[in-house]
Order: sequence, then structure tokens, then C-alpha cells
Amino acid sequence: MSEITVPLYDLNGQQNGVVELPPEIFGLEIHRESILRALHRQMANKRRGTACTLTRGEVAGGGRKPYPQKGTGRARQGSIRSPLWPGGGVTFGPRPRSFEMDMPKEERRKALLSLLSDKAQNGSLYVLDLKDLEPKTKNVTSLFKALNLEGKVLVVVEHEEKEILKAVRNIPYARAILWQNINVKDLLDCERLILSQEALKRIKEVWG
Repeated sequence: MSEITVPLYDLNGQQNGVVELPPEIFGLEIHRESILRALHRQMANKRRGTACTLTRGEVAGGGRKPYPQKGTGRARQGSIRSPLWPGGGVTFGPRPRSFEMDMPKEERRKALLSLLSDKAQNGSLYVLDLKDLEPKTKNVTSLFKALNLEGKVLVVVEHEEKEILKAVRNIPYARAILWQNINVKDLLDCERLILSQEALKRIKEVWG
């Protein structure tokens, strides 16, 4: 695998050097099946699974037969808790359950690195030196304009740069997360991925 290089931008949106990306993280083949399974797992694990309905044995009332079996001309009924009655129990309704899905750690890693590789290989990855950025929304917006970014933007920063998270959350088309919270759904949702130089160093250390 050959080395991948991308420009390093400063706070004015100007190129200020070149960054080498390790091919074992950003130069991999795209495994679409792993990405799909990882997305399904992430969405399923977010489901609370608390929907619940009452069965005929749980609703109130119905201690006696509502009317005589014969002589009324009506259909025979044994309890007002029957699912046939308004306010009665629910047949086969939802019950509390866990939607949690499991997935091998190596396959989750493969899905994540596949998306990082895809961003790097199609020119959607930007590396910025953000350590001197004043964490204000107007500064972040100006930086995006200087870089001519279009579509949804995902900003990934290191823990020491976490104040940037507050500045980005006021921008409707952008989202910011810490580097250890990178996930499949956010990478799929964004059209442009911005990595701070410090976040990239941490990614290299952990996943390289």
C-alpha cells in the first residue's frame, strides 16, 4: 500500500504543508457489507425497546360476564377485557425487549477504517491545525467558507480541543465529535470530514 498525502490547512483555509496518512488506516479497500452490518448494529443498539401494551390479563375490569349468555340477541361475551372490546387487552402487542446486536470487534474496526479510507481516497478528508482556533461559531463558519466546504460537515477533534464542540453545534449543517467517538453513522451522514491535527495523531497511535 502506497502512502497517502493530503494538504494541511491553517485557520485561514490556506495550505500550510502536507500530511502523510498511514495506508493501514486510510488506504484500505472499502468493505460495504461490513459497513452495512455496522450501521444496522449501531441503529439497533440505540433503540430503547420500551414499547409495551397490556394483555387481557393486565387491563382493569372484567370481573364478571358483561351480560347473559342467551336471550339478549347479542354475540356472547365473557369479559370486557377481551381484545374485541374498546379498552380491552391487546393481542400480540409490543412488549419490552432488547434490540441489541453483536458484531465481532475486528469487523467493526474494518467498517470504520473502510469509511475513513473512502473519505481519504475521494478527496473528502481535510486535516486542519485547530489548536489555536478561538472556539466561536463565527470563527468556525469563516473557516468553512474559506475551505469552500459544501454539504454536511463532520469535525473530529482531540479532547484538549473539546471547546470547539460548542462552537460547531450552532451550525445546522455541521457536527463535531471527539476522536474516540467516531462512528459509522456520522461518517456516512457527512459529505466532508475534518480531522484536527491532534485528533489525527491520536487516530494513528490507536488504530495504526
